[in-house]
Amino acid sequence: MAKKSSWSGGWATLRDLEIIKTLIEVRTATLAAELLGISQPAISRTLSLIESRSGCILFKREKGKLIPNSDALSLYEEIIKISDSFGRLTNFEWNKEEKKSLNIISTPTIAYCFLMPLTAQYIKENPDVNIKIDIVTASKLLSNLNEGRADIALGDSSLNTASINVSAFPLRRAKIVCAMNRLDELASKDVITPEDLNQKRMIVFTKRNISRTKLDRVLDKSGVSYNIIAEVSDSYSALDFVRANTGVCLMPSFPVSTLHDPQIIFKDFMPEVLNDSAFFTLSNLNPPHIQRYLEYIHQNQPTPDRYSEPL
Repeated sequence: MAKKSSWSGGWATLRDLEIIKTLIEVRTATLAAELLGISQPAISRTLSLIESRSGCILFKREKGKLIPNSDALSLYEEIIKISDSFGRLTNFEWNKEEKKSLNIISTPTIAYCFLMPLTAQYIKENPDVNIKIDIVTASKLLSNLNEGRADIALGDSSLNTASINVSAFPLRRAKIVCAMNRLDELASKDVITPEDLNQKRMIVFTKRNISRTKLDRVLDKSGVSYNIIAEVSDSYSALDFVRANTGVCLMPSFPVSTLHDPQIIFKDFMPEVLNDSAFFTLSNLNPPHIQRYLEYIHQNQPTPDRYSEPL
């Protein structure tokens, strides 16, 4: 047998409870009908059905009056609680909450170049939220989240979540591009291939960086040999070397391509390698202040461009 909805009370609907409340307060079916905008026979019929379903006689009939007994008055106390709740819903203030704390962890580049500026704007528009942002490596992102050190994590969507019960909220898809100084010898080319990088001075990511694994797979397959001059943890650090024209670097286009540095240009890289970023939380049913932040960041991220697009 299907379970009855908790909204029905099993034997009475919310409308039924409203009728009982009104009858207890005004003591006549005629006046209750006037107040509720229904007929007096409908009131009497509903009361009979309620008493039949519940197995309780709620009123004593006395000279045209309905006198509530102890069962009716006990029920009335519960109905008042429901009525008060609906009163609060009637006056509900959307997005009105007490000051909330929000702990966020992110990998460096997307935090510095994207998340922090947008979060600063969010705080201006939502002064009821206190936000803390910590920078961690990709290898520690999900473990920190799982250990309760953060409410939200932002990083590469290809992070292995198999052993951790987290929910992912896709943010953006970006192409891997070749970042170089505008004076580099490859600056005249529209598309960079692995063959262009043969014996080329390269800045690469450390092996802890997920993008390094993706790129090594592509470059090893091509059989080219390139000259590693520096290994860095993230794209933001790599740009310092690129800016100094010490080498080129393959990196996710987002968010570095939004920086508009006059010394640095980005070139398409083929074969195409994609890099998706996502938010992670411990639940897919987040508290309102967490969900509101996720929606804000997603809705206010840059529009689609040549190298990346929202997911």
